[in-house]
Amino acid sequence: VIVFIYRDEVYDENSADKGIAEIIVAKQRNGPIGTVRMTFLGQFTRFEDFTAESDGRPARDYG
Repeated sequence: VIVFIYRDEVYDENSADKGIAEIIVAKQRNGPIGTVRMTFLGQFTRFEDFTAESDGRPARDYG
């Protein structure tokens, strides 16, 4: 399994996606690949399930 973590706020301090991380499953032998959004809690260095209600915006469809 090859997994990447991307947080837009690392590269853009004024990002609208503060507190949101994308977990990108790039390669997996016998399973699906794709992107999952998660909530990032920096003060605890912790990831939690993302809900659309957590930031007030509708969840994006990653197809």
